[in-house]
Amino acid sequence: MFRTSVWMLRASVVSAYLILASLPFIYALRRLAYVTGHSPFEALMRFDEVYGGAEALTYTLLEASVSALLTVLIGLPIAWCLGRYEWKNARILRALFSVPFVMPAIVAAMGFLLLTNSESGLFQIGIDLRTETGVIGDLARLTGWDHPGHFIALVFAHAWFNLSLMIRFVEPTLARLNPAWEEQLSLLGQGKNRFDRLRHLWWPVLGPAVLCAASLSFLFSFTSFALVKWLSPFNNTLESLMATYGGSAGIEDYRVDTSEIVMSASMVQFLILLFALYMTSTMQQRHSTRFSLVSEGNAKSQRGPPRMGAKIIVYAGVVFAMAPLFTALFASFKVRKGNFSSGFAYDWSLDGWRAAWSGDLATMGIGDALANSLLYALCTLCVALPTGWFLASTIHALEVEKRFKTAKALDVLTLLPLAVSAVMVGLGVLLGVLRLMPELFQWSYLPVVPHVILTTPFVVRVMLPAMRSVEPKWIEQAQVLNLNRYQTWYHGHFSFVRGPAVVASSLTLAFSLGEFGASWLLVRAGSWDTLSVVVDQLMSRPKFDPLVQPAAMAAATVLMAITFLLFFVAERFRHEGEGGGF
Repeated sequence: MFRTSVWMLRASVVSAYLILASLPFIYALRRLAYVTGHSPFEALMRFDEVYGGAEALTYTLLEASVSALLTVLIGLPIAWCLGRYEWKNARILRALFSVPFVMPAIVAAMGFLLLTNSESGLFQIGIDLRTETGVIGDLARLTGWDHPGHFIALVFAHAWFNLSLMIRFVEPTLARLNPAWEEQLSLLGQGKNRFDRLRHLWWPVLGPAVLCAASLSFLFSFTSFALVKWLSPFNNTLESLMATYGGSAGIEDYRVDTSEIVMSASMVQFLILLFALYMTSTMQQRHSTRFSLVSEGNAKSQRGPPRMGAKIIVYAGVVFAMAPLFTALFASFKVRKGNFSSGFAYDWSLDGWRAAWSGDLATMGIGDALANSLLYALCTLCVALPTGWFLASTIHALEVEKRFKTAKALDVLTLLPLAVSAVMVGLGVLLGVLRLMPELFQWSYLPVVPHVILTTPFVVRVMLPAMRSVEPKWIEQAQVLNLNRYQTWYHGHFSFVRGPAVVASSLTLAFSLGEFGASWLLVRAGSWDTLSVVVDQLMSRPKFDPLVQPAAMAAATVLMAITFLLFFVAERFRHEGEGGGF
């Protein structure tokens, strides 16, 4: 009876979440189909006819592929050096490399804007990625490439954002690898040289982790919006194309062309990301299997201290990871003096912070916007964490019962919100509310809906590998002690996944605080600005007022500081050598 009740509860939670996750996308498609007179399949077939569609798809595939490759090229050497040597402050180094992934994209965008402007160190040495003069301008003229500087800045920003994926997947596997394996392989005929060791040891052990990190990097780069909006303003990706025209889409007898653009682009994006998510799920499952085979043993004591080359690679990576954040922090205190004709000088001042808190330059001060963001994040956590837990436990239970096809299907379905544009989720909620219950625009918790949809998959991705690592014998041992059902669950199961649950909670809060795409679309029609939207509002203002940029950076710094706090809380509960993803 108890077993049946548990499965009924799981089925109810799974069904409710899948309905909630799919309804905004389905409703948005139905509304767009009604306005355009085309079915989703017809919109897909007409994609090459919509304005800007083919160019956006080409640019999206190019920047996402290059970003994923660059993430591997930058992240793999760092992960290799961290995992192969014994570092005195390994936990701190891992934490620093993981910070970019949880940092709100709008904060990253502000940091890279400052790193590439006319006052940056790159500009001083002749690398002008913003206005594209000097070497970058010569590259554009010689190759006929439009805005190469913007593209370079964007892919490096994506590589920065996704750097922790490579560290999280690859480094724990290396750190826990028994050194005797490599020594034993070196004695065999198939392990005499580096290529053979790469083929027979490193690729089988690390390959799934590298591919999983690369596929996730591709996915997050493909759906990036804030970074594209600010770093590559003259090129559209599918996400930014939908965001640009989403505000007027779905309105009957008005701008039918924008509805066609959004509908066609969303279908193309959905199919591409669905395939990418399937590959990601497959790679993560293989990585979990590989990861469970390795053992820490005495590997840590047998690894020596890092060599000079390894130190250079790791510490250079730390500079790369921290540079955009510290740049934004310092810029919040720099206020421009002078005028455009006489030139500029800068003073260190708190005027930007005062302007940001007063709200004179935006719709509200950062204190009120932060209160909104924290409220939405807490509400999101209360729904997303238990929902993601039930989804992960259901997938794991199906795997235990050897119903692998069903488990695989559910695993992919839980990832579906990541295959749907955040803009489309926001648009679906917006259109649904406008059509069915317009009075909900008076409901201050409306932005929580897209936040729950978009953060629950991350809870599943954190909890599922943790649940797979729990040995059934631990529950059996708890039962031998004659504990009751709840004590058995607590001591035999929960105590081993408590750390990942705290990590999932912190990530949920951080991702909700930094969510930009759906919030940017939704709050323009409502009255609840989040802190990430206020940062965007401030930076969108003309820079004639010298307080605009420092005020924007002050708001970004507040968002960054809270994300830092949440992240380091999560790190306290992340076990040494823990892998599995985020």
